[in-house]
Amino acid sequence: MQLSTSATVQTSHNYLNNVLGGILVPIRTSIKHMSLMQMLIKREIVTRTSGTVLGILWPLLQPAMQVLGFWFLFDVVYGMRQNRGPSYLEFLLTGMLPWMCLSEVLNRAAGMFREFSSLYHRAPFPIEMLPVFIMIIPALVYALVYGLLCFYMFGFIAAAKSLLVLPLLLLWLLPFTLLFSVLGVFMRDFTQVLPFLLMLALYCTPILYFPDMLPTQAQSWLWLNPFADVMTCIHALVQGSTIDAATGLRLLLVWLVLLVPSWHIFRRSLPHIREVL
Repeated sequence: MQLSTSATVQTSHNYLNNVLGGILVPIRTSIKHMSLMQMLIKREIVTRTSGTVLGILWPLLQPAMQVLGFWFLFDVVYGMRQNRGPSYLEFLLTGMLPWMCLSEVLNRAAGMFREFSSLYHRAPFPIEMLPVFIMIIPALVYALVYGLLCFYMFGFIAAAKSLLVLPLLLLWLLPFTLLFSVLGVFMRDFTQVLPFLLMLALYCTPILYFPDMLPTQAQSWLWLNPFADVMTCIHALVQGSTIDAATGLRLLLVWLVLLVPSWHIFRRSLPHIREVL
């Protein structure tokens, strides 16, 4: 009995260490190599804006113009405010912008190692910082646009709360980012199929429609979709409603279950990535 208890404690301790490792190692590596991180961010901004008239404004204007496009399509063309109530557009935009950020990060994660192979192929490079790096620019860009949007729609308090949405979302996405980066190296087809999978996930997640627009039987199965829980929490946080305990618990369990194996796969794959590329 004592041996069983000791083994359980040891297993729990190892699991907790892997959880902390999956979170802290990328963040600690990024802080340790802050000058390198700043150089990569400057390089990213220059790459995105070089040769353009509006320069650094373009990363902000792109999601802003997408917001205007959604407003024109669903409010002006389809008249969804009249058909589904005045809160429909607010519901759509408060979920759609985080989803756009999510899609950008995950799609880039799948090609992360190939994109930055020139940095570490011939010289030592802290690869563990790359998952953090690919999240920084989308987090900054979408957080600013999202904050302004929430301020316009809901006021100052909602805008302040919205600043928590993307950091928490990206932290929850960390296991997916770690896993997808490895799959993108060893399974080339994964980078091709991922945009299609994310599109299917978008259609299966209450973003373009209210949950009650689904058939009753389909509504009862929404709990199987973790992205539906993510959007429920985002809407609740921004609009000031209560987050259901079961929804938050499911998200936490998915994160804990995925983080350890994703971090383990990521860490064990690093010595072989240079060989593959």
